[in-house]
Amino acid sequence: TTIGSFFDTRLNGGIIVQKVARPLSTGHLELRSTDPNETPKVRFNYFQEPEDLTKCVQGMKTIINVVNSKAFSKFRYRTISTQQLLNVVAALPLNQRPRHFDTASSLEQFCNDTVMTFWHHHGGCQVGKVVDEDYKVIGVDGLRVIDASTFSFTPGTNPQATVMMLG
Repeated sequence: TTIGSFFDTRLNGGIIVQKVARPLSTGHLELRSTDPNETPKVRFNYFQEPEDLTKCVQGMKTIINVVNSKAFSKFRYRTISTQQLLNVVAALPLNQRPRHFDTASSLEQFCNDTVMTFWHHHGGCQVGKVVDEDYKVIGVDGLRVIDASTFSFTPGTNPQATVMMLG
């Protein structure tokens, strides 16, 4: 696929991503108004807890070991070093976080600059606070919330099956 106007080439391949499962860092969600069309204020607080950054770095080391393995050698360009691969990924417009000039110089900086969510937000509509145990919105007749916002923790994978089960 074409990976951006700043690249004059096509990338025949893919990207391996790693996930910090069950992060300790928590974010904050706040409604700006009662207008349902207005985007809420979201603060993710990625890597607020140092253990989450450590997990990301460990995961990146595992990915680098896999990419450098003999078994994976037929799936990568022999002329591109691991550092160059990290630089390419760091340059992709995957999120709106500011990049540092040395993003790929350390795995800690790489994690901080390239972190993103996969849009499996959860926890903004907590059972017992916003909805009752039957997922009915507290104080509102005839309205239920059946989506991942009611999860107090991520199921550890794409939440679609869990949401369909609730529905």
